[in-house]
Parts: sequence; structure tokens; C-alpha cells
Amino acid sequence: MKVYRMMAALLSAAMLTAAPAVYAEDAQTPAAQAADGQTQTAASADESSAEKNTNQAESGKQAGSEKQSEKAEASGKTELPETNGLPAAGSSAEGTRPSYKASDYVKIGDDQYKTMTIRVYPPADSSAEAQADYKKKLDTDIMTRLYSLYPVDKYPQELLDYVTGSLSSTYKQYADMYGMDFGTFLSTYLGMDEKAFSDAVKKAAETTLKQELLLSAIAEKEQITVSDEDYQKGLSDYASRYGYASTDALLADFDEATIRVSLLMDKTLDFLETANHVEQIVETESESAQTESEAAQTTEAAGQETTAQTAAAAGQETTAQTAAAAGQDTTAQTAGGQ
Repeated sequence: MKVYRMMAALLSAAMLTAAPAVYAEDAQTPAAQAADGQTQTAASADESSAEKNTNQAESGKQAGSEKQSEKAEASGKTELPETNGLPAAGSSAEGTRPSYKASDYVKIGDDQYKTMTIRVYPPADSSAEAQADYKKKLDTDIMTRLYSLYPVDKYPQELLDYVTGSLSSTYKQYADMYGMDFGTFLSTYLGMDEKAFSDAVKKAAETTLKQELLLSAIAEKEQITVSDEDYQKGLSDYASRYGYASTDALLADFDEATIRVSLLMDKTLDFLETANHVEQIVETESESAQTESEAAQTTEAAGQETTAQTAAAAGQETTAQTAAAAGQDTTAQTAGGQ
């Protein structure tokens, strides 16, 4: 099954409490991750906090939806339309998505983007989940290299305004669904005020547009396009993947331009995966054995430390008990002598 990478990235940009999209600029290779344990630990803490906030928001969404349903039944009105969990980045409610020429914002004057060597660990197994995880890591490594080769420091202002407006509108719709004013919604479920929210929305929009501009510039250079046939097939696939009853329902939330951009990004990534040299990292038996040995030694050391701590604690407890007993015995003897 095809993994719709850019659609997920475009649509998840509004989830400010979640991790950045797949192609985050600071994404690291396995080697960099191993060398940067402190950063990874901090990132894990951030993700845990983000997950907590996301769960709170989802709980609030359910409660808000139930409340909205009760109001609808009482008033005889139809409740707010479901968003199918998709934040409206590029929502049709915001009007037509502004067009632009990517080469005006990203300068690609060489062919390095298609002569790279990408080293990535192979899929863990043949399962769909493992294959999807492999694709995700490969695409992340490709984008990380592209960010390094071709910095993006400016954006089409109209498009930036359009995306930030879409993201803001999404959360305002959520607040309405919960029956809350916007400020209260933000502080309750996202833990931020409107100024912090505005800053976070801008950052999320810039992250999304940075990857879009890079891939669009490569698509322009390679003359990669989305045909009407590609669009119709992609539209149907997206509707099915994201739980829409029909393609019309999807288009009620997302305009055609946004969907075409998503399909173009997918197509460009497919091109980059093929054009570049991909090496799968395969550990030798000795390297694998060494890794297992190091893991066993770590486990053993941890066990010995725990055992030593337990023994020390037990010794301290025994000493305390002995001392207490001796004290009681001395007291009893003294009392008897009197």
C-alpha cells in the first residue's frame, strides 16, 4: 500500500502538540542519534509531554462533541460536521490556495539532490508496518540532506498567511465544538495563551512550507507534474485513507490545489528515492554479536548494582534491628537490676 507521506505532513502540520512532520529539519540519522543521546532524551521528554497534551485534546474533543450533540438534539439543528481527525491545513474554507514559483524561494543550481548516497537500515521484516517505517526513515534522511544542501529562509507571504489562517481556523472550530471560548480552549488543552499559539502556528506553517518549497523546486527542475489521472486516483485514495465517505466530502475540507501539492510531493519523493543511491546498512555477525554482548553487559552491570544496593539496604536494616534489640536488652537488664 502506498504511503501518502506529504499528505500526512500537510494535514498534520496543525497538530501543534504532536511531533513535527516526517521531514523535520533537525531529523537525525541513526549514527547521529547514537552520538547525541542527551538531545534524544530531551526529545523523548518533549514527545511525552506532547502526547499528554494530544490525549487531553482528544478527550476534550470527545466531550465537546458529545456536548455539541446534546445541544443539537435540543435545538433540532444538525451538529457541526466531523473533520475526520484531519486539521484543515489548506482548507477550502480559506479560499483558493495561492500559487507560487518555488525557484523564486529555493535556489538549486546543481544536481546534488539526485547524486546523494543515502545509508539506511533495512526493514525489520516484510510486514507493511516495517516497510512503512523504512520508507519514513529513508525519506527523513533524504530531506535532512536536502535541508543541508539548499537552505530555505524565505516563504511566499500570501501562502504563509493562507496556511497560518487555515491552522488557526481549525483550532477555532475545535473550540466551538467543545463549547468553549478560544482563549480557554487554548489554555486548557494546549497549555498556551493566544500569543504563544500564534507563534506556534507560524512555526508549524514554516516547517510545512520549507519541505514543500524544497520538493516543489526539485519538481520544477525535473519537470515532475501531477496529471489529471494522477489527481483523480490520488483523490480517491486520500478519501479512503483518511476516512471520508466520498471524494466530495474530502474536497469540502481541502481544496484541489492542496491535494495536488500533496500528490506532487509524493511523486517527487518517489523520484528522489530512485535517483539517489540507497545503501542498506547490514551488520556483520561479529558486529551483531558485539552489540548483543554490550547489551548483556549493560544488563548484567545494572543487575549487579541493584543486587549490591539491595544487599546494602538489607545490611543496614539488619544492623539497625540488632542495635535496637541490643538497646532493648540493655534497658531490660538495667531495669531488672534496680
